[in-house]
Amino acid sequence: MKELLDTDRVNFLIWRYLLESNYRETAAKLQKEWRVPQPHRQFDFAAHVNTYALVSLLNKGLIYEDFQRKFAESQKPPQDAAETAEVAPRGVFGPLKFEPELVDGEEGDEEDSELDAEADEIDNNPRKRAAELRHHHDELVSHGSPAKRQRLSNGYENGADAGAAPMEIDQRSDAANHHAYPSPLEGEQAESPLLRTEGPSRGTQVDKVRDLTRSTVFLQLGAADGAADHEAAESPLVLLCEWNPRDPLLLATAGTDALARIWTLPYRGTSPSDVDPSHVDAASRPAISIVDDDLPKNATVSSMAWSSNGDLIAIAAELGPKSRVSIWSVDGTNLHRFDGLDSPVTNLCWSPNGTLLLAICPDVSKGLMRPGTLIHISSPSFANSTSHSLDHDLRTDSLDTTWISETEFILCGGDLLVSFRCTENGIVQGREFKTGKDERFNLVEFDWRSKLVATASEKGYIDIWDEAGNRRQIAAHDGAVTSLQWQPLLGDPDCRQERLLISGGEDSNVMIYNIRSDDPLPKSIINMPPPLAVNNLSLSPDGSLIAVATHDRILVWKVGDSTIPKASWVPQPGWQSPSSSSDSEDVVPCLGWDAEGQRLVFSLENKLAVLDLRDPNPELEGTLRPDSSLPTVRASQSRAEESWPALTEHVTKSIQAYNPSGILLACGEKPV
Repeated sequence: MKELLDTDRVNFLIWRYLLESNYRETAAKLQKEWRVPQPHRQFDFAAHVNTYALVSLLNKGLIYEDFQRKFAESQKPPQDAAETAEVAPRGVFGPLKFEPELVDGEEGDEEDSELDAEADEIDNNPRKRAAELRHHHDELVSHGSPAKRQRLSNGYENGADAGAAPMEIDQRSDAANHHAYPSPLEGEQAESPLLRTEGPSRGTQVDKVRDLTRSTVFLQLGAADGAADHEAAESPLVLLCEWNPRDPLLLATAGTDALARIWTLPYRGTSPSDVDPSHVDAASRPAISIVDDDLPKNATVSSMAWSSNGDLIAIAAELGPKSRVSIWSVDGTNLHRFDGLDSPVTNLCWSPNGTLLLAICPDVSKGLMRPGTLIHISSPSFANSTSHSLDHDLRTDSLDTTWISETEFILCGGDLLVSFRCTENGIVQGREFKTGKDERFNLVEFDWRSKLVATASEKGYIDIWDEAGNRRQIAAHDGAVTSLQWQPLLGDPDCRQERLLISGGEDSNVMIYNIRSDDPLPKSIINMPPPLAVNNLSLSPDGSLIAVATHDRILVWKVGDSTIPKASWVPQPGWQSPSSSSDSEDVVPCLGWDAEGQRLVFSLENKLAVLDLRDPNPELEGTLRPDSSLPTVRASQSRAEESWPALTEHVTKSIQAYNPSGILLACGEKPV
């Protein structure tokens, strides 16, 4: 019974051959264009495919082709056979050439005869007998025929796999054997094994991946202080969390069961004794509830946004089929609110100076069978508001938005990419960018330095749009783009400076592109352990660190260094506050840096954790510790700008790197 041969099976044989031949980059490119993330696990037949299967199959095919050619010659008439006898036979790769095979026995006889002749000559000179005979024997072994040459083993006594039977093509290593396998790399000298030396090593430094578990605080999600008249549920789901853009001590959270609070989180002590072994902050943290007293206990806060100066925060709460948008100050004072918007409010976004608040929600004024989208603009300084109806179904394609000036913003979602402008007469549609069908846009980000708009799609593409509407497309990910963010920069903009755009996708990759470069390839790639999708990412205020969140861990990387993360956080089983809940890979976690780049907030379902990246032991060198003596700067330009130069000088001194279990990994010095 003949086996079936389809595209997946052919691609799998080629992919295996490329890996076995050490063509790893080519194999990765084939895997990406094939759109199969793990071929060795995805296909049922993969476990039955032997090593070197492609080469073996091709060799058998050549043998079959030889039999077919000989059979065709035997069927020719005698006169035709005599005419073609003088013509060299042709194979798949052209005219066939006779190549005599080497026989181990004959070759061994030649070496024995050479040794006997040499021994007779040495007998006439007794002084040379022992030394020269041994030397000549070693020469024949090391420089003899290829069939007898010792195989490279990279320092292992029995080779990499002593039990594996060598293939026929591996028995000859001369350049004239015309075999496509092994690759040219196999003919080079094997790398020597790493040497183990005694004593300290100078000039070598192994970076330590810091474990953030011990510096984590879990916040209670029960009723907040001062909210006795409004009892919240014991385990609400955290849907939104965001640090104040100016004050690093203020954190806002929102979610189900009427959860909407502003937390005041002072820095914890740096002594290990100050860390609660349970990692749950038993003390009641100062928190201000920013929900109205008449809000139902089962209400859901669907959107939240801080103003750029950190003085105001807006939240949108669902009241059944309608929603309420309210604006609060940082001290918990309700400054403004308006009701009547259809639920849910999917977006809240402040203008750059915090004068206008944009809200996006469904519009069912024409009936549930013809839903649209309502764009609502309000301001805490004015009593009146304005709205604009858009023919777009939010249930099919969600919308993302960004302001590009104080009065102009862009809406993005599905096949829609259009700008709007706020005027005295209301909201006026501006430029409608030229897009194709089935674009599947889902994210949009505006860069205030380069005046470029970046959009991402569920198909894995990133598009860069200039002010004239010109488009540049980048094939970034296999699958949907889940996160998109421009690198924050401190100081005045420089048109010659590179402009980095960071994206994360469902393919477990974080791509870093220099948009000012014409190179379509990314500047660097961060590969997360598959099959962990990049659910969210966040860059520190100074743009030097990037935090990547999956459904079960956080990794912190230095931008430009994708070799090893600087810090990691993996929660223990059953982590949460205050009750247990199973993790779900479909839930998108919240992740964000504080205004100084010192702490991260991470929330997933009913879990809320604050990760402190400051060094818990100031005397330990080589860790992530900004200078604590520097003054606090409560502005968009955080303390990290002043602290990182000191950190650079600090980590270049002598260090000792330990793993989380306390085992010494490496020690050494790195010159300043």
